[in-house]
Amino acid sequence: MENNKSLKLDGIQRSYAFLLLAYLAILPVANTTALRNLLLLGLLVLLLVFMVRRSSRPAHAVMDFLSTPYWPLWTWFVFLCLFPLWARQPEVAWSNLGAQWGTSIAAWLLGLGAVWMLGRRGPGLWALAGASAFLVVLHLLLTLMAWAGLFGESPPTDLPVRAMWRVLVEILDPQSAASWSWQGFPWGFRGFDPMHGNLGYTGTQAMILLSVCLLWAWQAQRPKMMAWSALGIALCFLSVVVAYSRGSVLYQLLMLLVGLAVFMFKLRREKTAVPQPQDWGRHRLPMFLLVLLMVLALFLTQYLRKDMRWGLMFDKVKVAFLVQDPVEFMCEGVTPELRAQIHRHLESQDPQYMDALVDGLNGDGGRIMLMRVGWQLALEQLRGLDGSRDSYRKLIEERCGHPPVMLFFHTHQGWLDTVLALGWGGSLLWAFLLSYLAWTGWRALDDEKRWPWALALFLIAVFWALRGLADSVYREHNLQMQAVLLGYLFARLRLESGLR
Repeated sequence: MENNKSLKLDGIQRSYAFLLLAYLAILPVANTTALRNLLLLGLLVLLLVFMVRRSSRPAHAVMDFLSTPYWPLWTWFVFLCLFPLWARQPEVAWSNLGAQWGTSIAAWLLGLGAVWMLGRRGPGLWALAGASAFLVVLHLLLTLMAWAGLFGESPPTDLPVRAMWRVLVEILDPQSAASWSWQGFPWGFRGFDPMHGNLGYTGTQAMILLSVCLLWAWQAQRPKMMAWSALGIALCFLSVVVAYSRGSVLYQLLMLLVGLAVFMFKLRREKTAVPQPQDWGRHRLPMFLLVLLMVLALFLTQYLRKDMRWGLMFDKVKVAFLVQDPVEFMCEGVTPELRAQIHRHLESQDPQYMDALVDGLNGDGGRIMLMRVGWQLALEQLRGLDGSRDSYRKLIEERCGHPPVMLFFHTHQGWLDTVLALGWGGSLLWAFLLSYLAWTGWRALDDEKRWPWALALFLIAVFWALRGLADSVYREHNLQMQAVLLGYLFARLRLESGLR
């Protein structure tokens, strides 16, 4: 958990550590593509300079990175580099290799290179959690400002940065007639990013890392760190609750329970590193967790009361399975015949309620339709289209013969989108890599010294594998988020095991 401070980092190493955390923090922030690329380039340059300066170390590092434990990762890299050779649209595939897939490979190298360059003096789990929680803290600060009326009366759920600044300057200007006062709590407010997924993904990563910090702090008798970790977990959960991110709420609860279950049934030991009062471990952890769960339950209760989408969700899913031909539905939309068919199946319901369910085919029901259509297209795309984020849109337009009426840019299912983009081979290789990383973490849980790194690697790998079942997360900057953190955790775990 803690870094060895006996050896000081030189200027290049300090710069690399700082920029690595900044890169991890900025990745989920909207409209920061140029800054992400600048940080990525800067880190690669620092890594190269360090390799040149320490010319005696690169050969050893290369031999280690080519060893058997890294083969699944290198296999994935080789596949991505060769995929354009058999893609249906090779020109686009080569372009995407230089874009989202190429930057993801670079992010893997940054994570691995950080451990090689910094060793145990690199960022600890607490620092990684803090960087991952940057957007969470920013969102909550903006929410507080919206609550205070600094963005005007009844601000929309998302507000561009320029609009925020304009309203803020106008309200705070002493010569302006505008004034501010506390508003009703802005439930559903997402700050400057309409994509609540960006907030949810990084918030869940931060919550997982903070959970590991909390469990380690309990075992090491660090009550202050336990308190700070618990506060961080509560803030991560509060953020996605405020933003009305249903998927993130469910996945945060799921991963919190998975981490707690692994700790209680596989990791909990009678002894800790420091002698302690007999009742410290017996009573304080359950009480601490009980208070934390009560706080989360309070947030969840308020959320369920405010977000009305939960009430119709299951019925909308049922309606999606009443559609006999999902491809035709995507191409032609809700035809009068389809609407009449749904009304016949739901004739006992109120007409307005039935219309709301039909309209739900653009939302929750639409996700089920996308999954059904995605499976049909995936069975026809054994080798993949072009490796792009738009593979589904191109394929459904090709099938329809015209732009589909129900226009979606992806299937909202990461694994299906990966099949459509890279073929079944690419999807299976990615699944194998995530499974291998999770298995590596699981296998190392029995070690008393390195279990925090093992648990973090296991939970992060499991989270991203499961998250792909409900959203299209294997694309763009999300790939970099996954790569840099998983690469660092994997290499750091090997270092803590006495391996490089």
